[in-house]
Amino acid sequence: MRPVNFRMQFRKLADSRDGNFAVLGAIALVPVIGAAALALDFVGAYLEAEKIQNALDAAALGSVRAYGEGATEDVASKEGAKFFWSNYTASNSTTAASIGNGTQEALSVTFTRNINEDTATAEYAVEYTPLFLERAPLQIRRQAVAARTAGAEACILALHTTAQRAFTVSGSATADLAGCAIVSNSDHMEAIYVGGSSTLKAECLYAAGAIYGSPQDITLACEQAVEGSPRVSDPFASKAMPKTSAWVDLSGCGVTYVSGGGGNGDCNGTGKTPKSADGYVVTLKPGTYGTLDVKGSVNLEPGNYIIDGGRLELAAQSVVIGKGVTFFLLNGAELLIRGGATFNISPSLVGDWAGFSIVAEHGNTEAAVINGNSNSSLTGIVYLPDAAELQYSGNGSTSGECIRLIAQEITLTGNATFKMDCSAELAGTEFNYPGAIRLVR
Repeated sequence: MRPVNFRMQFRKLADSRDGNFAVLGAIALVPVIGAAALALDFVGAYLEAEKIQNALDAAALGSVRAYGEGATEDVASKEGAKFFWSNYTASNSTTAASIGNGTQEALSVTFTRNINEDTATAEYAVEYTPLFLERAPLQIRRQAVAARTAGAEACILALHTTAQRAFTVSGSATADLAGCAIVSNSDHMEAIYVGGSSTLKAECLYAAGAIYGSPQDITLACEQAVEGSPRVSDPFASKAMPKTSAWVDLSGCGVTYVSGGGGNGDCNGTGKTPKSADGYVVTLKPGTYGTLDVKGSVNLEPGNYIIDGGRLELAAQSVVIGKGVTFFLLNGAELLIRGGATFNISPSLVGDWAGFSIVAEHGNTEAAVINGNSNSSLTGIVYLPDAAELQYSGNGSTSGECIRLIAQEITLTGNATFKMDCSAELAGTEFNYPGAIRLVR
């Protein structure tokens, strides 16, 4: 048999006028249609991926805001899912794909936290089935990362989320908080209130709600106060409180120095107090006290002073010196420092509560009052996270005090000057207003 010359046969077929061109056209159209179908499949997958990415961006931003405002990871993840599904509807061409652990949970939101930043990573994966060409599904996997960064250092944090005047400067108070911010989590129309003849100076004001005050009474270093700002979660909520022990025996300390100081004891091993001795100073040791009601001159040795269910009170004529001291208010203990009291108290700079001078456990809703005279000084963080109200009157010192206040509601009732640069006095402990929430990728 003679060999077939395919080139000649193809040339004859091409020169034929018997309809073979239509056959050739049909043959040539197959790859064209295939290419068009492939292009449409990839365009469809790309558009689906863009829809997923936009929804993930919203989910990451929404969840990191919730997480930064104190929500648990589970609650913040649900918040992210709400944002995601509000912005994305899966098409009939997609089915859930596994993420990480092999489950069929197509949406995953995870969180990280450090001193300077909170982050949320939202990830979604689906199997996209092509519309035209049969082949293995395309896997679409997208990720969005949002961050909530720390901003300016804050001196005041009012945690209540709905209270009217959660932070107040009242009467004729003059509050100079230049260099640090004031934050109110309240969404009320008067979340921050500066009224009467009082004045306020601060780095900036941040309120989840609105701010009330005459412009001439408020001086800010920032361009303008920020209303409708993100809330700040309790920065120290996870810290563990110390345990109570047997109460310190105050007998022998002298009733004119401390309540319960009568009897013939030895004042907790520091020696029986003379009945009448001008200039005598009672020395107290760290420990657990049912009540610590100071009436005279008292020196506190360094350490933790736990008030177990009673009251920490400094009377009007008391003189109290305590270096390296932290007071803990447990089991509903109260705090009352009366006007006229003279005190010089600073916190320990070591340990879990370094930089804190007065701490109340969560659940202690007792209102607290801190007054004093112009010779008094209180250094440290006053952390009363559930206190219904903290009334604070500073000493009016022009040099300022290294003090920070956290409570549900905070009222400044007298002249107060807060210092900004307090890293040494507060052992580097600080809390910040969260800065911008942004997409990292």
